[in-house]
Amino acid sequence: MMQNTVAAMVPLTKTALRLTSVFVGWLLVLVLTAPALAVSTNLSPVADTTLSEGYPGNNFGGMTFANSGTTQNFTRNRALFRFDLAGVVPGGSSITSARLILEVTGEPADGYAFADFGLHRLLVPWSEGTKTNASPSGAGQGSPASTNEATWFYRFAFTTNTWSAPGAAATSDYVAAPSAAVTVYGLNDSPYYFGSTAQTIADVQLWLDDPQTNFGWILVCQAETTDFTARRFGSRENANFPPQLEIEYLVAPVIDRVEKNGSQFSFQFTAQPSQSYTIEYRDALGAGGWQTSASAGPFTEPIRVLFVDTTLAPGRFYQVVTY
Repeated sequence: MMQNTVAAMVPLTKTALRLTSVFVGWLLVLVLTAPALAVSTNLSPVADTTLSEGYPGNNFGGMTFANSGTTQNFTRNRALFRFDLAGVVPGGSSITSARLILEVTGEPADGYAFADFGLHRLLVPWSEGTKTNASPSGAGQGSPASTNEATWFYRFAFTTNTWSAPGAAATSDYVAAPSAAVTVYGLNDSPYYFGSTAQTIADVQLWLDDPQTNFGWILVCQAETTDFTARRFGSRENANFPPQLEIEYLVAPVIDRVEKNGSQFSFQFTAQPSQSYTIEYRDALGAGGWQTSASAGPFTEPIRVLFVDTTLAPGRFYQVVTY
């Protein structure tokens, strides 16, 4: 179970370690261990709401659905969703798949037109709010916003934090190109899967690596000049049909049990199923290319990896890369 050659690849995750070592020889020992770390998860939103052109001063943050699309009255709706990865996906992990699952829970009563809906990464923060329906008829009107709640005009109502244009503007408030797009029909075709694409993966990876950039996605109908495209999508308040962000990821290895004994130096890490690893080194952390000293995997079950090196001189840096 030991290799000294490496296939061409792009490193995805890494754990770096500064050690006093120069390679003269190495030994890689693999021992079975358990249990395996999770490599997939489903997340519900921590915030979602609607921006409604028909009710521009209202907030919808407590509703059991989020609207997107154009009504029969030619008023537009856009839905916002944000997910929090902290504490769920380990830091340093590499996202390999990311798709958003939405359930249509309502459509225009007088018929509907199908259209493509695009998921765009938001560039600015917003506040969900807590408002529910003020209309006794059950129409999706929301209720007048309180301070700091999102509306058609405001990211945070009654502050200076407006959208760049009513309903949010491409390039200023959200990325113009959709990260994923799906044709939305009606209730019977639910659920709808947005992704996984290279861009949804990049979005989620960005949010994991830099949580301060995590403002979520805005769902925009790509045919907003067409009426009857409006749809209700289950929100996080909907116990039966909440949105789900389905993620698969590679777990970054954690180097532990670092030891120096005479001329020998060693460290260990736990390799996870379906992941491959290389141990790389260089003499300066910020300069020079990484060179491969060992590779192993993929494995069918958890494996404990022990790396042993004979040392002669100071100034060596190591990293364990998984892909």
